[in-house]
Amino acid sequence: MFHPKNMTLTGGSFVFAGEVTAKAPACFDKDIIREFWHGFAFHSSTLRLQRREELRFIIGDAAPLPLDGNAFSIRVTETGMCVAAENEKDLLCGFMTLLDRMEAVDAADGSTALSVPCCRILETPDVKNRMAHFCVFPETKLWQLRLFLRFCAALRYTHVVVEFWGMYKFECMPELGWPQAFTKEQLQPVLQEARELGLELVPMFNHWGHASGSRGVHGKHTVLDQNPALATWFTMDGWCWDIRKPKVRALMRAVRRELCELCGPGSYFHIGCDEAYDLETEEDMSAVCEYLNGIADDLEMQGRRAIVWGDMFLYRHAHYDARNIYTANAPTAHTEEYMLARLSRKLIIADWQYDAGHAPVETAAVFTRAGFDCMLCPWDRAIEQTRACLTTVKQDGLFGLIHTTWHTLSSRMVYVAAAATGCFEDETALQPFAAAATLRKSHFVNGDYEKAGWATEQINVATFF
Repeated sequence: MFHPKNMTLTGGSFVFAGEVTAKAPACFDKDIIREFWHGFAFHSSTLRLQRREELRFIIGDAAPLPLDGNAFSIRVTETGMCVAAENEKDLLCGFMTLLDRMEAVDAADGSTALSVPCCRILETPDVKNRMAHFCVFPETKLWQLRLFLRFCAALRYTHVVVEFWGMYKFECMPELGWPQAFTKEQLQPVLQEARELGLELVPMFNHWGHASGSRGVHGKHTVLDQNPALATWFTMDGWCWDIRKPKVRALMRAVRRELCELCGPGSYFHIGCDEAYDLETEEDMSAVCEYLNGIADDLEMQGRRAIVWGDMFLYRHAHYDARNIYTANAPTAHTEEYMLARLSRKLIIADWQYDAGHAPVETAAVFTRAGFDCMLCPWDRAIEQTRACLTTVKQDGLFGLIHTTWHTLSSRMVYVAAAATGCFEDETALQPFAAAATLRKSHFVNGDYEKAGWATEQINVATFF
């Protein structure tokens, strides 16, 4: 599935089966790493670890290939394999690249063996911060979260943004979660596994719009459908938090504290804030800037940066490429100018553009010219949008990419793979069979039909007739 840009095939293959011993640092001495090896080896090989301090993963007698400034290197000879890097995350990324090159072959005795073509690989991703976004809906099963996290690790994402849509039992306000919400004890093993695979988890909670904790199109409200007396925490329609109230700000601090503890160490917190539609006056704009800047300062003291959706700070200008439909929810050009002049540059802007299929995606430059770090965010709707976002991220040297999934993930998980491979390769293409193969290897279901693939069924009865 992966096509390293700087790879030289040297002839021959490293062939093995059964138990193999690898020399590697402690970060590889994990059950989930051994499970990944077993899965990508088609259940025909197991991994035993000998701990070494050096940042190498070595089987046999292959010597490390010099990095020459690259993120990781891989050398495969007929007598061994070696992955080298300068930090654990890049070493795990190289390990995933090596796993992807393992092929099943027939052994002389009729059993299955593994073969890896001899090669030299030097790899540096074109996009440093590669994030995927996952929504834990009330319909989401815990195994689906685990499946997604494993898939993202195998695809070499660096971060997964985890957003609980009423599906985490908060201590600070129990009504923030539906009765069937997951507990910390249920989630911790799944999230710990993801961290051991090299993923950094980015907690997310909407701090302004989307305060219902539910998709607006369905009219549900996580808090008010349980306790209507809490209406004073929200705007009149319940869609936004009443951000001017001290009690709301205190609650958001408590939410951030709980989610950071749940997700573990990290550098970011996604505060949402899209589709708020509450910037009618300069007084409104000033209040929002003061609120968001305060959050950025608070998170900075915890060693994190705030990521915020950018749609409310963009105006749809007439000079934009008419072929692209931009998401820009600022009511006037003055609103855009006012907000971008006063928002803290500590904020990272996540510019979600789901209908811009032609590069460059011009809205990103609005933020970078104003001095912000910016990430472009495609959705799994059309490969042209993903290509346009990736091209712009690479050409303009943006902070990174967040591939969003929302409610369409179950039928379009292949887009998650396309976005990930496009962060390394020149061409971004849908490869459904290769993506499915990666998913099978990283999340073995042992014949469980519902858990196989990326959809729980092949015919949706509700829409079939």
